[in-house]
Amino acid sequence: LFSACQDKVHPVTGISDCPGKAHLCNHPLYAQLMAEQCPLTCNKCGTACQDFVHPVTGVSDCPQRVAYCQNNLYRQLMREQCPRTCGYCVP
Repeated sequence: LFSACQDKVHPVTGISDCPGKAHLCNHPLYAQLMAEQCPLTCNKCGTACQDFVHPVTGVSDCPQRVAYCQNNLYRQLMREQCPRTCGYCVP
C-alpha cells in the first residue's frame, strides 16, 4: 500500500528534497507550495480526502485507473487508494 501523505520526489534524483527545505514550511511565500509538495515534512498530513501517491513517481496513478472505480472486483481497493478520483470524498 502507498501512503496518501508523502513528500513528492525530485523527478531527476528520485528522492525527496523536502527534508532539506523544511525551513520553508512556514515561510509566507512558500507555505502553500510546501504543504502541497512536502506534506509529511511540513506536518500537513490531515484527514483531507486524497488519492494515494506512488512513492517512486511522486504522483498518483489513480487518474489512469478511474475505470476501476465502479468495478466490483476493485471497488474497495479504489475506495481506499483513490477516493478523490473515484468521487468518494464527502465535501
